[in-house]
Amino acid sequence: MTRVNKIIKKKNRLYNNTVKTGAVLYVKYLLLKEDEIKISSFIGLCVVKKRKSNTLVLKNNIKKESIKLIINAHSPLIISIKIIKRYKKKFRLSKLYYK
Repeated sequence: MTRVNKIIKKKNRLYNNTVKTGAVLYVKYLLLKEDEIKISSFIGLCVVKKRKSNTLVLKNNIKKESIKLIINAHSPLIISIKIIKRYKKKFRLSKLYYK
């Protein structure tokens, strides 16, 4: 088994069990530009989690403008995902676009 496959398996176990819609997440990822590589971070509410591809959509309001970030959880560009806050309230919908 290659090293990449081991990392993906480890990430699968982590994301499938812990990340749910309605949680506030802190994501660190690599931002690739033409000449340089930067480490960027984003804090936002998990609005959508698609099970098959493990795609997360995070939403945050900064200066009265909503910003959405779409992340593939298996991407090698993601350094870490941490759960900051979980809501005790159960949401009826799996996609929280109304928040």
